Amino acid sequence: MSETRTPVVAVRSLTKEYRLYPGPGSRVLEWITRRRRHRVFRALSGVTFEQGHGEGIAVIGENGAGKSTLLKVLAGVTQPSAGTIDVRGRISAILELGAGFHPDFSGRQNIRLNAALLGLDPDEIRAREPEIVAWSELGDFIDRPVREYSSGMAIRLAFSIATQVDPEVLIVDEALSVGDGYFQKKSMDRMVDFVEGGGSLLFCSHSLYLVSEFCERSLWLRNGEVAALGPTREVVREYERFLVAKQKAHGAAAAPARPLPQAEPSGAVGPARLVAVTQLDGSGETPVYEPWARFRLEIEFESADPDRAFHVGVLFHAEDDTVLSALGSRVCGHAPVSGRHRYRVLIDVPNLPYQKGVFHMTALLLDEHALHVYDRREIRRAFAVVGQHWDPGPFGIGQRFVDLSAADPADPE
Repeated sequence: MSETRTPVVAVRSLTKEYRLYPGPGSRVLEWITRRRRHRVFRALSGVTFEQGHGEGIAVIGENGAGKSTLLKVLAGVTQPSAGTIDVRGRISAILELGAGFHPDFSGRQNIRLNAALLGLDPDEIRAREPEIVAWSELGDFIDRPVREYSSGMAIRLAFSIATQVDPEVLIVDEALSVGDGYFQKKSMDRMVDFVEGGGSLLFCSHSLYLVSEFCERSLWLRNGEVAALGPTREVVREYERFLVAKQKAHGAAAAPARPLPQAEPSGAVGPARLVAVTQLDGSGETPVYEPWARFRLEIEFESADPDRAFHVGVLFHAEDDTVLSALGSRVCGHAPVSGRHRYRVLIDVPNLPYQKGVFHMTALLLDEHALHVYDRREIRRAFAVVGQHWDPGPFGIGQRFVDLSAADPADPE
């Protein structure tokens, strides 16, 4: 973020502490006896960052790192123990299910309540209410108490309210992991429109792919402190290295092995599905390739709606499931395909850059933004690479060796 830009969110030395009591009566005993019966848990410690207008910032980290606490403080759900927060403009948040809803109020009453809390006057609320109701697609349930809602219905209502009130800053905390595929796709489209329209997004997700697509910068929290803050690619790479090192340190090899089925349909029910994923080269149940061999993958899929557009993607994984490479239409800059009910596409890798190893593969059928996954197919032990001689590493590097001294006329015989 440029230093000359006025930040829409400025956080300085933010700290949040909670008092943890051993039992329900301990708080009363502490008040009566004036003797401390709690311990202090510091969920956030000295968090500092700024967010500019139109900028996306991802909040990443392990469970319990303080991500949700940070977003709750920024949304005003809870107050900080120390530090300052300066937010310029309307801020709207989609936090855990039911946050901000009165369970005995109907969906419509909660729309009015939340819109008023976000600063809309009565005329604005009346004008926006029909659009909020329509976008949530709750039907007659909009006039039923929220306590009767399923988790998917609750997030529909929350997302509809949060994105229809024209916020300057939108906070999303793992909301896209809830709900059916149709609404996930619809919500992602709304987030794309929000970001492209110049909105500022604070996005918390364990999906590092979504983080990389939506956000220019990332904030990595570890034990409530800022472990890294910077360009998303750099921070995500550092976070992934940390996770791999932690996995190795905890003896990941001792974990129970995952089953190794070959390519099987996912059973996806939706507007599109994968039909077949076929390797055109290699041989055997687990096709074997030589280093630098040609690798061709044919992917077939079908859609009920020819007007929908699709990207296809493929991930190659090492045996420990570390992602090594990403292939596909979006990666190579190809426009999404559309206009048919059935498709057959080819991914052609002229020189497979692996020298040895057994590799897993995940084929993905994606929407036109390459964000929402309509269908996926995981293929364990998809292929192997075996060279003619031993190589110390899995990757090959194209090279040429020249003995310059043999052509040097000054070299004495």
